[in-house]
Amino acid sequence: MTAEPLPRLPLQPEELRRLRMSDRLLTDVWDADACGLIQSTGCRRRLAALHVGPGGDLDGHSGRPEKDTVREPAGHIARTPSYVPYESKEVPRYATGDRIGRQALNATFSREVLASAMASPPAATALVAAATIRAQLLSGPAGQTLEALAAVAPKKGGEVDRMLVEYCARHADRPEQAAPMAIRDFYGSWYAWSFPRCTDGRIPDLVGSALCLTTAVDYVGPADAAGGGGRDAHLAAASEGLACLAGTASTQVLRDIVVATALMKTKDTLVTASAAITDPRGFVHAAGGPVTPEELFRARWWDADLTPVFRAILSTPDYRHLTDDLGTFRAADRCSRIKRAITTAYRYNEIVDLVWDCRHGEWLSEMCVALAMGGGGAVMGIGDACARITDDVLTCDCHENGHEEAAEIAMGSCLFFLVAPRYIVPQQLAAYSTAPDPVSSAYAWRPAGTRLRGVAHTALQPGDMLHSPTWQPLWTGTSDLNGREAPWAAQLARRAVIRCLADPKSQDAVRACEAAATSVLADCDRLNTPASLHELAEPWCRLFDTVLDAVVANSTAHHQATTELRPLIGRIWQQRIIGVDNQSTGAADPVHEQLYADVDHAIRRTYSLPPAEGFAVRRAFLGVVTSAAELSGLNPYARLADGPARLLLDATETSHPFLPPA
Repeated sequence: MTAEPLPRLPLQPEELRRLRMSDRLLTDVWDADACGLIQSTGCRRRLAALHVGPGGDLDGHSGRPEKDTVREPAGHIARTPSYVPYESKEVPRYATGDRIGRQALNATFSREVLASAMASPPAATALVAAATIRAQLLSGPAGQTLEALAAVAPKKGGEVDRMLVEYCARHADRPEQAAPMAIRDFYGSWYAWSFPRCTDGRIPDLVGSALCLTTAVDYVGPADAAGGGGRDAHLAAASEGLACLAGTASTQVLRDIVVATALMKTKDTLVTASAAITDPRGFVHAAGGPVTPEELFRARWWDADLTPVFRAILSTPDYRHLTDDLGTFRAADRCSRIKRAITTAYRYNEIVDLVWDCRHGEWLSEMCVALAMGGGGAVMGIGDACARITDDVLTCDCHENGHEEAAEIAMGSCLFFLVAPRYIVPQQLAAYSTAPDPVSSAYAWRPAGTRLRGVAHTALQPGDMLHSPTWQPLWTGTSDLNGREAPWAAQLARRAVIRCLADPKSQDAVRACEAAATSVLADCDRLNTPASLHELAEPWCRLFDTVLDAVVANSTAHHQATTELRPLIGRIWQQRIIGVDNQSTGAADPVHEQLYADVDHAIRRTYSLPPAEGFAVRRAFLGVVTSAAELSGLNPYARLADGPARLLLDATETSHPFLPPA
């Protein structure tokens, strides 16, 4: 049996150089045309034919029109949806929604749209990034280290199949009904957790539904496929959002999804084709040199689907004041702290997927390219840097609107990638921590007495990227981890309270919250065994109690938060941050799926509260759980980034072949 021939490279070095020169003139990542992703008349026609919203009938559903949609630019609900997360027996399907979904997928896979994506600057970036990683990260000691980690790591994917049991135990009658619900709720949960200022809980659900068109392309077929069936399950999940949302901005979201998913498929083609490059280093030089962080950001922004992801919800009524008519968040272009904060939506994802991405060709990744270009030192400390991003945007004193909202996106993303079963955070940490040395040592917690100082001393340098043009980190830490715990606990407590309290009622309330936070953070630095650290679940819950007392006067809201959300803080602390006592962390253990569903259901239920109280509860919950995760010195993201970084510090070349000598 003969091996299949390697695919011919669709882009040659001279063409790559030309495309990358044009990329350096681009500044508007919100506009697919400006990013060079719409290259032909045929592509424009395909996109222009796409529209969301109800057709001339109600597709046999009883939903009623909610408002006059004529020339309404903002995204809005045009028809009343019927699906209620964690209560409905199945997702409804609409003939209109199914038609729109099929039309969009046909456009994604059309010759015209794929050809435009292939001829774009982001495609050039993807190919040069792949060649860089082949040259520098997959061979020699670095490649051996990553192979060893991949051999230990649990397999990613199949999370929808694992969720079916949980859904059938709760509200679905059959697995076939459960699969589209699990797919839809996955995307909807990120929106519900990251955009807590929505006053109508149907908005994050419907927007999440429509965005399932992305998973129909990206999560069906690859090594980490989500499971749950083929594309039809994702189309079922998307149907109601596509049928019930309307507005010029929502139609633009649909078109942006097609462009982004075409780029995803193009990137996969280019990664496969890069295996034909016999001299990757020479290829990178001939193509214009290594990609820069800004180049990678522009390509990654579209590969991560961020333009449609943000536009879909920022164009809706509760966020519309931050954007233009199409839901474009221009403050992110003007304030570097806002920009850094909203891009954590993909940065947390890259941290938890680092080993998987390196092993399975997901190389349009800041983390992967940083490791290739700068070795372990280019990512060491990035977990604490992400924590600092959230706290810096909350204290930014520029006059742009949207700092609080950007911080909430970052906090919601932190919680999502920590808890969602797809990202197997506790399973990864359990596997690495029980592996033989040096792996287990690389992923270990910092020693007691040093944890808080390392977090508190991390500072960001100016800029809107996290790396310099030569891939040096734009954050600083401290190598001196000696010192008393109390000052650092008090400093980090102030950061935690700012996360929790959007609108504190008094300075006395602030001081009470700071005292509670200081106490539990000091214990995080002092205690040294998993059993003793597990006991801190209750002090974190008491911090939540103190925050609720400071911001929630409504007795109904206070009771609901105390009975439904408070216990989840302890479970997140024990299961996701410290880790379960036993090593039953395999894919068959339902504890992970149960926690995710319980968190999502409880947060969704807060949208039934009066708007002000519901928001205060959601912000308090986000603030407490992300402070526990990121400010305690026990940060799972820091462990997942610093582990491979430590192992690669000695495995990568000291004199980098792509960079001039220092």
